[in-house]
Amino acid sequence: MQNNKVYRLVLFCLLHLWLIFLLGFCLPAHAQTKTDKNGWQAGLKEYIDTKLTKKDGGYGWEDQPDSHLSPTFAVIGILQNLDQLPANREALIQFVRTHHPQRQANKEAGPSASQNRHFVFQQIQAIQWLGGDVADFKPEVNAWKSQAGNTGNYEKHKYPVLNQEMMTPICRSLLQLPVAPVADEFRQYLKSRQRANGSFNSAPVTAGGDGNILNTYWSLYALQVLREPNQLKKELIAWVNACQRPNGGFTHQPKPTLGGNDEVVYTWAAVKALALLGAKPQNTTTCLRYLSSLRNTDGGFGNQPGLPSNPEATYYAIDALKTLNRLNYLNTAPIVKRPVSRKPNFTGHQVYTVQFEASGSGSPAEAVMLADSLGIHLWGAKNGNPNWIITAQKIADEKKVPVTFFISDEPYGGSVSVPGFGTFNHILDYVAPASIGKVNFKDSTSWQDFQKTTMSQLRRSNGGLIMQISNNEPMARIILDESIKNGGYLGVSTVHFGQNFSFAQPYLHQYRFQLPFVTLQDAHGTESWWWGEELANHRTLFIAQKPTYDEMINALKKQWVVAVRHDSISAYKTRMLGGTAEARAFVQANEKSWRWWRTNNAHDNRPWAAITVLSPADSLEVAHPKQGVNIRVRCQWQGVRQFLHKPTVILQELRLNNEVVQPELVEKKDNKGVVSDSYYLLALANPKPGEHKVEATFKSLRNGKIRKQTAHFVIR
Repeated sequence: MQNNKVYRLVLFCLLHLWLIFLLGFCLPAHAQTKTDKNGWQAGLKEYIDTKLTKKDGGYGWEDQPDSHLSPTFAVIGILQNLDQLPANREALIQFVRTHHPQRQANKEAGPSASQNRHFVFQQIQAIQWLGGDVADFKPEVNAWKSQAGNTGNYEKHKYPVLNQEMMTPICRSLLQLPVAPVADEFRQYLKSRQRANGSFNSAPVTAGGDGNILNTYWSLYALQVLREPNQLKKELIAWVNACQRPNGGFTHQPKPTLGGNDEVVYTWAAVKALALLGAKPQNTTTCLRYLSSLRNTDGGFGNQPGLPSNPEATYYAIDALKTLNRLNYLNTAPIVKRPVSRKPNFTGHQVYTVQFEASGSGSPAEAVMLADSLGIHLWGAKNGNPNWIITAQKIADEKKVPVTFFISDEPYGGSVSVPGFGTFNHILDYVAPASIGKVNFKDSTSWQDFQKTTMSQLRRSNGGLIMQISNNEPMARIILDESIKNGGYLGVSTVHFGQNFSFAQPYLHQYRFQLPFVTLQDAHGTESWWWGEELANHRTLFIAQKPTYDEMINALKKQWVVAVRHDSISAYKTRMLGGTAEARAFVQANEKSWRWWRTNNAHDNRPWAAITVLSPADSLEVAHPKQGVNIRVRCQWQGVRQFLHKPTVILQELRLNNEVVQPELVEKKDNKGVVSDSYYLLALANPKPGEHKVEATFKSLRNGKIRKQTAHFVIR
């Protein structure tokens, strides 16, 4: 009897399970998974309307108040793929036509030593999508020459950047300019860059290294324009498919030794390349799953599963799906819910300032004075020998100025080789505590060897790298991704001189969720005083309990860091870059504690003059005496960084112990006759023992205002 009851119970359970299975099998797919009930297109449109649409008429990044060409191109591309371009397009066409980020209405990106031709491609393609006329771009594109040998590529062998080179035939085709005049040149160039497996990369085949999926796509696009048959079609299809990872996404090459992660841009390039070859991903289903897994609840797509949305990643995902003719896959694809990140507790924390690669030569006393007057808590010294940093720290400690000096430098002569791309500099800037001693860099070392040697030394001392600049996007992505996975870069440089690298190289902006953004002084010249305007233009803010070097490094690792610019380049609007949402909110809420500008005038936001009392022991100071005391007074000048144009402040009167004295005006010029240093000098060969007072009266040549400064010294 008991056995029959058990039998009936088991049978009952099995029947219920079978019914559940049948019900699930018969239901439509969208009932089996959590899907976007409001429709993915509605969510995507809301993402564009609420996060990317800006008041100036274009589209921009979520964390910025204004538009930029690259996200504008991305949004127009998305709308083109969805057949939802706006009805009134003239205003948008005009925005695209007039907003090259390096030379037009919003040229905050600043100039670069090489031409970023992808911006012109984006202008032409976006305007054509909108149905506008692009004839006015013809003269510029027609004049383009190869950028091989351009030092602005920062590549030792003078290789040009392949994807930028491809813009010439591609843009000529878009503009219906004849391709024949450049056809032979580009056929030969591409032939020298195509590997035996059919792939392409920046370095010639003879230099070794495999191809890159981004460079391969742009090369195939150019070959199509050139009507050049691909002799390695079968091999190349196999190579592209070998780039696919088990999760369905693609990486930059098969079995990569560096940066071997999946990425939406790699997946997009693979899909586009295969389409040009008349093929599809071998595992199309997993590719579709991967692309849909990038979708976030805000309606946009991220670069990798779990990363927040951004306009470029959203464009790549939508364009890849459109190329596969599978946008409808999103109709039933599940919405991926991300785990809610734990919000940081900033109780007991404050906002502090660090300057990376400020001057590490010239007057240590003036560096301390500038740090004090501009509220700089950590001063990263560039080109500073150990004695300079020790001396500057000693002066700061004696004067009770709360600034810590550390090493923040650029290794002249150091470079790293990335197979298939070349050998690069300007990507190995670094930070380290003052106690580290000499940091060893090699020329043309491999990235793997660099990790074992220099990077190992930096890690042991709690140091790391800062990415200064690279216009070679495919290469830079690899080493940035490698650093995210295995360590290396602590930050990415954005504001630099009159530039913003995250605007000039928009691929960098896609890393804002994974790496902190910093500003980089990259000081030149011999005196920190003449770098004062740059110090007053931008800085990096970090959140910490104390303004120490170690806490600053900790803030970088947690992305509790925000790069800030407020100067004429930003039209005296406060530009903030990077940082987590919580960190940015904390920084903004505490602006009174870190705001360094008094007015929207560079003249008023830095000291008018520096009075320095020099003794024979001050060997690092210009014009230090052999005996007695010298009083040196430097005044503010107008110039561009270390290049002095004209004084903006003059010394009107100098008094020593209440008596008027007459200092000598000293001016030094470089070999071109340009003033490189200027100061007033009062020599006191035998000053009397006791306390002495120096009082200086200064006059502004800009507005006629008068200021006074005093200094004291004691002769024993």
